[in-house]
Amino acid sequence: MTLNIDRVSRSQGNRFTSVRLDRLVERRDDARWVAAALAAPEARYVPLWRSRNLLQSSAAGTLAVYLRHGQLDHVDLLQRPTLLGTDEKRTYFAINLSDAQKDAVLEAHADAEFADLRRYSIAMDAKHAGILAYAKALHYWQHRHRFCGFCGTGNRLSSAGHKMVCSNDECGRQTFPRIDPAIIVLITHEDACLLGRNPNWPARRFSTLAGFVEPGESLEDAVVREVYEESAVRLRTIRYVSSQPWPFPASSMCGFYAEAESRDCQTSEELEELRWYNPEQLTQALNAGELLLPPPVSISFQLLADWFRQRSGEDLEAVCQAAASAAQGR
Repeated sequence: MTLNIDRVSRSQGNRFTSVRLDRLVERRDDARWVAAALAAPEARYVPLWRSRNLLQSSAAGTLAVYLRHGQLDHVDLLQRPTLLGTDEKRTYFAINLSDAQKDAVLEAHADAEFADLRRYSIAMDAKHAGILAYAKALHYWQHRHRFCGFCGTGNRLSSAGHKMVCSNDECGRQTFPRIDPAIIVLITHEDACLLGRNPNWPARRFSTLAGFVEPGESLEDAVVREVYEESAVRLRTIRYVSSQPWPFPASSMCGFYAEAESRDCQTSEELEELRWYNPEQLTQALNAGELLLPPPVSISFQLLADWFRQRSGEDLEAVCQAAASAAQGR
């Protein structure tokens, strides 16, 4: 099984990966430059309110709504803006809004709303979906690290939003953005793939297997352990495919294909049901309304879609859309 894209570009097919920004690392500690860039006409602010992004629906899909200098009083009312980077035309900053600021923004943008990026990003331009995800990830980290983890004193935001420094001079501990690495794997055996169902998911939802990487563990070791813990499946081979930033709330998903030794499997506390599907069976289950897959925004769906296309020559997203339309007409 071979992907038709190279190792450098393969992850770019996943949602939230197309952040074509120079992150301006060398400018983050230049307070004068940051202040000038923040007030420049080409500055664009990514507003965040309670971890939600400002989005607008249109005939062309979901649009990211950016603010400009002068459209908000006191952009640093809650915390200083975070420098995201530049696309050589615009310089992007993430800003955290108070409730009053949120109301003012919505009054000025009556056709927009603060919404869940995961839900609406499917219909977004890839570049802007990536910028909003980047802003959301940093916003979450800043919110979760307001206090020093060593002495408990309040942290202050530094390096244009990319570093926390303990305000206790005797401590001065520095904290940098953190993510939780996780593996996600499509297991195959001959012509079929394995999907599992977590009891907390919506009815009929099945997905690929996944789990977090533990301390002292390689990505490959995590694949072997998580797969066996969740399904008792023994693996013969493992192959890395691509990765995806997943700011819901703060993960990095590392996608793999794995070949099972056999189709022997058993359920666990995390997965109440396991099913093997070949492409024809998968299509039949979707059309019969017996199965729901993760949204196309997820790397889980992309792993499955790549396998499905190579096995059947068909577009899995189109198959899912047709099945959903048929279900609505019943």
